[in-house]
Amino acid sequence: MLVPSKRLLWLVALAGLPVVFALGLMGIPIETIGLLSLVTMGLIALDAPGALSRLRNVAIQMPAQVRTSKGRHFTIDATLSQPDASCRIIHAGLPFSAQFKPDDAIVSTAVPDEGGSVSLQWNVRALERGACTLDACYLETTSALGLWDGRRRLDIETEIRVFPDLSRERNVLAPLFFRRGAVGLHQVRQVGKGREFEQLRAYLPGDSYSDIYWKGTAKRLYPVTMVHQIERTQEIHVVIDISRRSSRELAPLTKPGMKNREPLAKTQCERFIQAAMVLALAAQQQGDRFGLVTFSDQVHTTLSAARGTAHYNACRDALYHLQPHMVSPDYEDLFIHLGNRLRHRALIILLTDLGEPWLAESFAEAVRHAARRHVVLVQSLGSPEVQPLFQKGDTVSGEDALYEKLAGHLMWSGLQGTTRTLKQAGVHLTSSLQEDLVADAVTNYLNVKKRQLL
Repeated sequence: MLVPSKRLLWLVALAGLPVVFALGLMGIPIETIGLLSLVTMGLIALDAPGALSRLRNVAIQMPAQVRTSKGRHFTIDATLSQPDASCRIIHAGLPFSAQFKPDDAIVSTAVPDEGGSVSLQWNVRALERGACTLDACYLETTSALGLWDGRRRLDIETEIRVFPDLSRERNVLAPLFFRRGAVGLHQVRQVGKGREFEQLRAYLPGDSYSDIYWKGTAKRLYPVTMVHQIERTQEIHVVIDISRRSSRELAPLTKPGMKNREPLAKTQCERFIQAAMVLALAAQQQGDRFGLVTFSDQVHTTLSAARGTAHYNACRDALYHLQPHMVSPDYEDLFIHLGNRLRHRALIILLTDLGEPWLAESFAEAVRHAARRHVVLVQSLGSPEVQPLFQKGDTVSGEDALYEKLAGHLMWSGLQGTTRTLKQAGVHLTSSLQEDLVADAVTNYLNVKKRQLL
């Protein structure tokens, strides 16, 4: 593509038009003025092909994938090979979407006199999580006289993956990495008796008859006892609800004496994703197998329980681009799917919103069978307004504030009723504020391991 440069436009505006106007005032024939104009235009046109020829052999190399986190600054590096030595400066631009905020969308680099490869770098800040594919890079250089700008489009294929920001969850993650693996006997008191086989030994007075290995006793002709240890490897499955309720926007965090701050996540869905990723890290540190399920009116993603860095990366890649679906959740279909997939007793942590009464009723009906086979924990996001009326030190000023308090009390009362109903079915429901969701989810998970409920 060929376009006039700024130099050419300024020359025409400041020199060409005034000269033509002056020649007309001097009485120069129109034919002569036209001839001079044509000669000038021809000279200008002779400079045009050089702008395109300089970019003819240029090639670009860019990374196939760039990974970053929301709110972080990152760089995109590129290399231009075989640029024409006559190019003084090459301008390059990438078509960034509104998801990114580059310091400069167009960067420039000088080409050395001897030619060779040149490097480019874009400094960008990721504003939203998700994926974005850059399919083109646009180059521009000037002609020999600087009267024309030659532009060329180079096809590229660079995917940018923006993951949720977990930097604010360091207070939760730090103790997990400090433990360096399973919960130790010297760190946490273990309750209950493990059923994972460790070894066989000779019978000792006081051993329970239920621990005697009768087949080994018959073979060895003396009593043999089976020794068990506390289970270290268990299955944890995190289920994320991405239905319409997960699109609820979260309010900014506030503290006394401080102005409003940004929320930890813009939507409830994004906060659920952050909690799921932290739970995946927690399971990896504890040596458990981690599985992932996402659903709305149907099950969308299912990753079988496994462990290791590769599995964590697979879970992260399945989560970072999730967006809410404007449909109601189907809990019955979810638990049918889980019943068909989970063959062994496991811990199911469900991240969902039971704020509507009919949703709570349908969930309580669907979860009963699963709660008999598995340990089910439900984590939901609450609001500061949802609290009992007339707490200690609570003051109300005005009728509007009173009605807001009454509405919050009714919602709190309904939540308490849902909690009692689920408790009767063996399901533990925790409603947390957005800043406490991750810590509560990890705490409940570690409590299940501590009590050996699996």
